[in-house]
Amino acid sequence: MKKFGFTLAEVLITLGIIGVVAAITMPTLIKNYQKQATVNKIKKFYTNINQVYLRAQVDNGEYSTWSYDDVEDYYNKYLKPYLKNVDNIQKNTGILGLISAGNAIRVVFADGTQAIFAIRSEHVMKNNGGAVILFDTKVQKHNSGISSYIKYPTRERFTFIINNKGVVTLPGLSDTREQNLRKCKKYNPNNGNNYGNNGYVTCSTVIYKDGWKIAPDYPW
Repeated sequence: MKKFGFTLAEVLITLGIIGVVAAITMPTLIKNYQKQATVNKIKKFYTNINQVYLRAQVDNGEYSTWSYDDVEDYYNKYLKPYLKNVDNIQKNTGILGLISAGNAIRVVFADGTQAIFAIRSEHVMKNNGGAVILFDTKVQKHNSGISSYIKYPTRERFTFIINNKGVVTLPGLSDTREQNLRKCKKYNPNNGNNYGNNGYVTCSTVIYKDGWKIAPDYPW
């Protein structure tokens, strides 16, 4: 009886072809996975933090009656009782060009994400209520008072605001998607790590308007 099989050369050629195909497709697969993981984290945080503010208003009255005089008191009274899976917090935090030092509290969650809650902001908070939230999809290193530079702000940091009705919403929501995208892509190297002047604050809005997806023209 004749036995049929593959020669060593045929096996090596097949493995080589598989390797080439994998080398071509893997970067795309990895990028798509990273994008989806990022969107999932943003969406989860957005849903959870809205629930926090809703529950806080049930217990503490309408948002318009809250006190914004001190960020630590604001956090302890209105947020701390309702936030879950918090690993640690850092007081007296700020973001250069966006939030004055001492006007924010950084909260690190057990899933490796973090949020910076601020009661004042030089560039974002005008006429938007009493708070801004910067959500980071991974824990960033912070020095006392000022945050470290974010290497990939359009991938790692996303901005939310609290409107005057106590609802967590997004900056520039009334603008067009094209306007939001331009601001998301905005970068001025002369500003160094001045987050506020460099833009990026509407990146979360672009993802939201795209149906919680990262579109091909998004600056990834």
